[in-house]
Amino acid sequence: MTQTFDAGRWWLLVGKHWSENRKKYSLSLAAMAGLLFLWNIVAVLADRRAPATQLQMNTYFFGLFVVGCLYASMMFSDLGSKTRGLNYLVVPASTLEKLLCSLFYAVLVFFVCYTALFYVLDIITVKAGNAVAYSRWLKQHATGTTFSGTAVANVFSGRDQRMGNQDPILYIYLAYFLLQSIFLAGSVYFSRFSFIKTVIAAVLSGMIITFVIAKVIMPILPPGSYHNGISSYHVYTVKDAPDGGTMIYSAVATDKLVSLPAWIDKFLLFLLKYALIPVFWVVTYFRLKEKEI
Repeated sequence: MTQTFDAGRWWLLVGKHWSENRKKYSLSLAAMAGLLFLWNIVAVLADRRAPATQLQMNTYFFGLFVVGCLYASMMFSDLGSKTRGLNYLVVPASTLEKLLCSLFYAVLVFFVCYTALFYVLDIITVKAGNAVAYSRWLKQHATGTTFSGTAVANVFSGRDQRMGNQDPILYIYLAYFLLQSIFLAGSVYFSRFSFIKTVIAAVLSGMIITFVIAKVIMPILPPGSYHNGISSYHVYTVKDAPDGGTMIYSAVATDKLVSLPAWIDKFLLFLLKYALIPVFWVVTYFRLKEKEI
């Protein structure tokens, strides 16, 4: 058996995965639909109108992050059991095919199904909420005025005035897929309670990185601040305070600006946006390749 990739064999593995888990996935979709429907009913009854557009988007992304990461953390749950783990490892498919099968369901299928389910329920909720609001509006307004209902949220686009009217949706999705890739790797590294252990590992890693930056890197640098990215550093002029005690930093023309080539910023930004996700997929691949029961 070749250990690279065979499309036909991979598709058989995808079918095998579905036949073994379709009941669990169907029940999970029904549970998600029930929770979303219950939340939508509460939102409509609370305000007697359709949920605001921002609330719709918050609901979508909250569920996407929580359920998506939880689902990714269970993709390799069979490895936590000796019997099921042995059956999984002896399946006649390469490690790459097994990983791509998991990515197919965790990344693509889940995202499509969750988004479709959200929109089906959200459209029904918005229509019902607008109908309730319209009935109240008729009692309070004279004829000839125009009723303005709530629109269905577009979860793929949205401008934010706090970010200079930029569209932050891309960064939200990138953050989601990055977190999901971390939990997918955690499902291979941790045989039991992978979701909780991955959360703890991610928090500890973030704390360590923050400590190194704040207590090791920043004290080494002279007083100043980064300027238009991280490739330029503005060194401040240090002056004695009038009371002779504290030191004050002033940004004047005599300050120094230490700059590296501008492409460094673009390259690092590209890595942060697009390279970390496949890096964790590669980490998952090698861990899965050397996995033993």
